[in-house]
Amino acid sequence: MNRIQLFPVLLIGLLCITADPVMGDSIEEIAGKGLVVRSAPSMSKVFINGIERGLTPLTLENIPQGEYDIRLEKDGYAERRIWVSIRENSRLEISLNLGEILGTLILDIDRAAGSPPPEKMALNPEITVEGITQTDPVFSLPVGYRAVRIRAFGWEEAIHSVYILQDAIQRLKVEMRPASFSMTGAELSRARFNPANSGSLGITEFSFNVSGPGDGRINITNEQGDLVFARDLGPFTTWSQSTAWNGRSSDGTPLPDGTYKVLLLTESMLRDTSAPVERRAEMTIRIDSSMNIYPLSSSGASSGLFFSPLPEILPRGSFQIDGSMLFGRAAAAGDAWDALPFAASLRFSPLERLEMTAALNVTPFFDGGAVAGFGGTLKGVFKKARAESPLGLAMGLSYVWADEGTLTPFGTAIGAGLSLPLSWRLGTALSLALSPEILWTGEKGYPDDPAPRALLSGGLLIQQSFFTAGLSLRSEYIFSGTSMDFGPLMAAAEIRFFPPPSSMVFSLLGGGWLENSQAGGFGGIGIGLIY
Repeated sequence: MNRIQLFPVLLIGLLCITADPVMGDSIEEIAGKGLVVRSAPSMSKVFINGIERGLTPLTLENIPQGEYDIRLEKDGYAERRIWVSIRENSRLEISLNLGEILGTLILDIDRAAGSPPPEKMALNPEITVEGITQTDPVFSLPVGYRAVRIRAFGWEEAIHSVYILQDAIQRLKVEMRPASFSMTGAELSRARFNPANSGSLGITEFSFNVSGPGDGRINITNEQGDLVFARDLGPFTTWSQSTAWNGRSSDGTPLPDGTYKVLLLTESMLRDTSAPVERRAEMTIRIDSSMNIYPLSSSGASSGLFFSPLPEILPRGSFQIDGSMLFGRAAAAGDAWDALPFAASLRFSPLERLEMTAALNVTPFFDGGAVAGFGGTLKGVFKKARAESPLGLAMGLSYVWADEGTLTPFGTAIGAGLSLPLSWRLGTALSLALSPEILWTGEKGYPDDPAPRALLSGGLLIQQSFFTAGLSLRSEYIFSGTSMDFGPLMAAAEIRFFPPPSSMVFSLLGGGWLENSQAGGFGGIGIGLIY
């Protein structure tokens, strides 16, 4: 095989290059027949002896031997042209690099007549062309029409269309005019929140945009019209503004549950003798101490404790994402340390009393191969546990499928299930859980046994401001004719940290199982996000 770099040499017949060679260009002759034309960038038009034959990469298997004029064209790039000679019983592979056709654009940006002087208002433009943003007013651009966008805080946005000429230096004069002061996009990150939640889960954030320099103030009043919180905002030096509130008064006193009115006042900076421009926005927010946001186990496709679902759900709009990994002997079908199962899960509450949970379990084995399972639960809450009424009650509909076996490593029973999670709050930090469940199962994760199984699970949940901990236990009862067999008995202990001010969740767990004469133990770690 001969390899020929694209320089003016006579080899393999006639080879001429009418455009300057570029590093990386190559011609390669190999056994076979035909012609292959490649280019960088690809999708360049290929002309052979003046006739367009297609786009690169192009392969022509049945091209006769002889001499050919090959030309490559692509908008915005310099044309490349070569002469080649194709011999009998040889295949010619050509690779050419096309150089961009460029021109230079220089922007002259200045203040329009009558604009405030630099000591009153700075002019620091951001220039965006072809998706590239920079402060340098000099651009090297491909030939053709290009949109130029100039932004500067406190100034009207300027947009121009410029045709870039090849190898030319063009200047564009742009006059920037002061923008009228405005405030837009005022919104709350949480219209209802519980200040007792940890870190960022226990605050709401006010955000808005302004068009220019200024300052402002936020006032919050209670239902009686009393001012309970005030904060000065600014000075504004950029478009996006935000400030957070933790549900306390100005002196740090926790405020009671109720609806509060938020008044956001902004005012432009004085630029001349005219009066400053004022803008305002009003919003309402509710403090609700029953709105608890804290992480639960969801790797088994149902939220709660590791082996027991709970009736607690996230508030509407909140979500939790988790990734977990187990080690040890986590299922009766496996040997100790023969795999490292992991799970990815999501729980989300689209409505006030409804939560959806989904999980993917994957078990890769050290000796090769893997099995997987996935499932989900739709849980509706009938009654929320509160201080005055400690009973919580929900109903869950679940479905889980897996490659093989009747139990995933993360403790999820395979099949279609109907559960009735209950909890009883003992004070503010402790809850007892109990969940009976009916399960229609099959070896491949679909119900093929008309007789359902019964599952009974329960546990203990401890809830604090920055961690939750729990113990859970689950047993399974299999009905066969007039007899009843016992399935695996499983237990787990877990703790989940969500330290402020972040919304990250870190978890540790350990547990064991007993089935017939077999037993095993396992541990696990996890990381996630809750909001």
